[in-house]
Amino acid sequence: MNERVRSTPPISIATARAAGRAIDEIARRAVPALADFAMVFVVAGRSIVGIASAHVSPGGERLLRALRRVYRVRPEDLHSTVAQVVRTGRPSLRTDILNENHSRAPRGSVADLHRRLACRSALVLPIRVGETVTGAVSLCYAGSGRTYGASDLADARRIAREIARAVPSSQPHAAPRLRAATGDTRRHAAIRR
Repeated sequence: MNERVRSTPPISIATARAAGRAIDEIARRAVPALADFAMVFVVAGRSIVGIASAHVSPGGERLLRALRRVYRVRPEDLHSTVAQVVRTGRPSLRTDILNENHSRAPRGSVADLHRRLACRSALVLPIRVGETVTGAVSLCYAGSGRTYGASDLADARRIAREIARAVPSSQPHAAPRLRAATGDTRRHAAIRR
């Protein structure tokens, strides 16, 4: 594997909010033209987590917010398409996703939320900052009945590039400066009386 996978560096709260708003906006622009719903994932420490999402319906928005709260997958997970894309750095096109029977899955679990979102076709692309894979964007068709094909890759890659530009710098020289901004400020503050 030639790709490098790196966790996004700790960043200041202001930088995180600005990046989050930009990434949310990019995900919203993808819906409904390129997807019934979209979700953006980043590598955070030893897990891949959801950071932004958009859905064509308010009910779907609620399901995606719930999924973002519970979704944690390791990059080495062999069952996750998102983890596979992060590991390999190559897009994954799934044209016919069967909605497995997860009726016994606990309400609010990842399996239950996947079942309720009812994705039928998905296109998952890596998010690259330079040569480093820092996450993935998942575009999904559900209720519209549409299906992804190879011709959809160009538009999806454009979305992934826009998201990569919105991700805060992950250059090694920038990480220490950003890390200090998120630490406990009391630890570094001078006490004056």
